[in-house]
Amino acid sequence: MLKRKLIPLCFAVFITLLAGACDREPVKPEPSPTPSPSTQEGIYLGVIGFNDQLYIKEISLLNSSTFQNFTNFINNLTPGNGTALYYADYTALKKMKAFPKPYELKNVALVTFTDGLDNISTANSQYDPDGYGSTSAYRNALHGMIMNEPIHGLNVSAYSIGLKGSDVTDEAQFMETLRKLSSSDNNVFQVANMSEAMQRFSEIASSLYSISTSVNLGVNVPGGYDDGQRLRFTFDNVSSATSSTKFIEATYRRTSSGIRALDNVIYYGFAPGATTIPSSSSQGAYYTFLFQNLTYLDGSTVPQSDLNNIKLWKQTSTGAWDKETEFNPASSTTVTEEKNSALIILVLDCTTSLGSDFVHMQESAKNFVGTLANVNNSKK
Repeated sequence: MLKRKLIPLCFAVFITLLAGACDREPVKPEPSPTPSPSTQEGIYLGVIGFNDQLYIKEISLLNSSTFQNFTNFINNLTPGNGTALYYADYTALKKMKAFPKPYELKNVALVTFTDGLDNISTANSQYDPDGYGSTSAYRNALHGMIMNEPIHGLNVSAYSIGLKGSDVTDEAQFMETLRKLSSSDNNVFQVANMSEAMQRFSEIASSLYSISTSVNLGVNVPGGYDDGQRLRFTFDNVSSATSSTKFIEATYRRTSSGIRALDNVIYYGFAPGATTIPSSSSQGAYYTFLFQNLTYLDGSTVPQSDLNNIKLWKQTSTGAWDKETEFNPASSTTVTEEKNSALIILVLDCTTSLGSDFVHMQESAKNFVGTLANVNNSKK
């Protein structure tokens, strides 16, 4: 009898459990991890200030939206005693190695500003974790890291800016420090004052920005040129085509099927590009030709001022050049910029020996960041 009573009871319990299982909400899948910011193209910047300690702004994407975070950090730096210069650069290199490789990474750079000689980095294992034990050994090790240890497969471009402080009596040692913290003698800048230092900061930032930016230029030209017409685009606001030192020249080609192209393209003052460029589009009587990754011979990006000065010339049967007066850069060109990625750390001396120059160093650093972020000075 007991057995007969237990069977219905067990069945009822089973039905109850089954119903509860059906009513239960399904298990939600774990959210996908947020993609690393390094999967975006752009300039990734870190800032390290140093005296007897380090002040670190971790590496992150720099753009017009995040620019203020970097300037706020620089504004909040304060001077202190001691110079942990080598430990600051050591930390910078380690952080760049540890940072996930940014998408389309094209450049890795370390930029160091100092006014003195290191007197902290060999104090103990906190500052000297690899146990170099002497300033010369530490300095040589850093140079070896810069020269022989690529980061994400790229050689490090290291720059040093030195403003010799009044407390530095060993100038040879100071210059040796600047050389060891750079990847080339061409990247060593000993300056006489903060005005010159600001200029060097600006030059380095402009160079790094150019390396990380490419320009695509589209030009619209009339479609009625004869096959074989020679055309020249000048970029230096000249009054005659023959006096230009920055120009692109090509032969206009047309076919009965309506295809248009620029052929036998010559780049004068520019890095070499495609020698034949078919039209990318047409609108009415005009055809568009696209010059991709347009840079000057030194690798610098063509600035907007030069793009505003473009003029179109056609060669006559006598070999002279006639200007196309209806060609207007504002309406006849389109410009797009493509960003490659750069990984950069700026290392800044924050020692009391800078005195009144400390605020000028901050301004130079903010200008440096502003150039990389491509923002107006008014936003600083």
